[in-house]
Parts: sequence; C-alpha cells; structure tokens
Amino acid sequence: MQNQNKKFLKMVEPMKTGELLAKEGFISQENIHEALVLQKKVEESSPREEHRLFGMILCEQNLITPWDNYYVLHKYNKLQSIQWTLISKKILTNELIQKAEKDSQEQDIPLISSLINTGLVSTMQMKSLLFNLFHIPFKFINDFTYNEQDSTILIQVMDKQKSLENKSIPLILKNNTILFGITDPENILSLRKSNDLFPQYRFKTVFISFAHFSKLHDKLYKSDSKTALPVKKPLDLSLLLNFKTFIKDPEKQNDSIQTMYERYELLRQLIGNPKRTDLQNEFNQFVIQTHKKITQEYNNQIVKFSFKRENRDVKIIAFPKI
Repeated sequence: MQNQNKKFLKMVEPMKTGELLAKEGFISQENIHEALVLQKKVEESSPREEHRLFGMILCEQNLITPWDNYYVLHKYNKLQSIQWTLISKKILTNELIQKAEKDSQEQDIPLISSLINTGLVSTMQMKSLLFNLFHIPFKFINDFTYNEQDSTILIQVMDKQKSLENKSIPLILKNNTILFGITDPENILSLRKSNDLFPQYRFKTVFISFAHFSKLHDKLYKSDSKTALPVKKPLDLSLLLNFKTFIKDPEKQNDSIQTMYERYELLRQLIGNPKRTDLQNEFNQFVIQTHKKITQEYNNQIVKFSFKRENRDVKIIAFPKI
C-alpha cells in the first residue's frame, strides 16, 4: 500500500516551469532539453554559484521574455516571491517581512521601496534579488528629462490615472520600443494587458524606486492638455507579424489561441479590413482541425502558428514542430 501511495504521489507531481511554459505554447520540449543541458553545464563548471531559476535561463537564451515567464508562473501560482526569497536566504526574518508589508500598505508604497527606504535591504541586495527572480534590472533615474516629441505618445499609451493606480510609468520611446519604469513585479500583468492594446509597440521594463516614480509622474503628466492631440506615426506591423505560438493541445491552450485570434483580427483591421465580431469559436475550430491534420500527417505533437501578410489579406501559417 505504501509503495502504491508513493507511485500515486509521483504521478501527480506538480508541473515544472518548463512544462508550464510549454503547455502555454511559449516553448517546445526541445527548448526545455537545451536549457536543461545548459543549466547542468553551468552548475558543473561553477558549483559555488547561486542556483539560477529555470525561467531565467530561458530568458537569457531569448526563448521567452521575462513577461512570458512572470505571466505563466503567476497564472499557475508558481512564482517565487521577494518575501520568500529574503527569508530563505536569511536576509530577513518572517517577523520583519510582515512588519515591512504592513508599513508599505499603510504608507501606500510598494514593498521594494519600503524595504530599501527602511534599510532592511540594501540597494545592491535588491538589485541582485530582482534580476535573479525576474530578469529585470533595477535602475536609478536621476535628472531624467522627457523627450517632448515622444511625451504625447507615452501619455496616450498610459494615461495619468492608470499610471497612478499601477505606480508604473512610460519613460522612453525608441523606434517601436517603449521602456516603462515599474515599482512592483505585479505591474507586469497590467502592462501585458496594455501591450495588447498597443501591439505596434514592444514594451520593456526596469524597476525604479517609488520616489523616482513620483518625480517622473509630475514631469510627464504636468501638461496633459498640451499633449492631448494625437501624433501621426508610421504604422509598424512588424511585431504583430512576428507573432508565433506553439500549440500542443488546442483543447487546453485557450489563452494562446485567444491571443492569436485577437492579434489576427487586429492585423486585418490595421491593414484596412472591416472589424468582425463573434468569430472566436470558428477560429478555435480552425486551429483544432489544422492541428489535427498536421500532427496526423507528420506524426508529431506540436504545431507552430504564425502570420503572413499578402496585400490586404492576412494568412495563418502552420508548420509541424519536429
């Protein structure tokens, strides 16, 4: 009976980071194997180095973004928190963490800034911790000046109220990339949703202190009325056209298919086609049937879906992931 229990426990063992990312269509089993090989080599060559989280290794290989990693781990309640890390590394006790959390809530200041302001965690410790957990750097932004030409677009992408609510702020627009300053890891989730509304831009992030956020907020939004008129900017569809996702089980990967559907319809509209509604179910069936046909024909499990523009038409391309 005891052996049977052990066998059952093994069968229901929680999925690991790589498996969850593969389930959501961000990576393939081949990507997982390559990252595991690299992880083993690094640990063998530098046994004294701190163990790196698997998601961070995938980020370093540009297989996923820090946002992909945070979104999936948050969805499955697998995130390693700042609080737990500080306790496990014996930097702070549980009692000190609880007090810091209470203080940050009372002062309405993000925990990161509260820990630094009170001296419980040094700036260097926080920089290292944030990068190791989220692969996002912590930056000091002193004497920062906004580019007036870009400010209009930045304000359109994130308005004053939303910036205050999330305690995050757009900083720089360069080509089609907007850099945001965030004060809390959970800002990633709200920015991810915002990015879906502005897919012509690529969003990136750095951590900043709450004090710097407050100063930057005053600078950017002090003259909303002067920057209310939209600025015409050549439409860049490259990010939408570069979209791809890996589907292993279309019956379960609803989020991946919905994202593909939304971006497909948005692409059609941006190149001049009329808006369509209520086609989600039809699109889902198309993906399911395409996946079934390709996996049966090529005897594989994963299908890679992407987009291709042909004049005012957008085609969905599907290839077997061998």
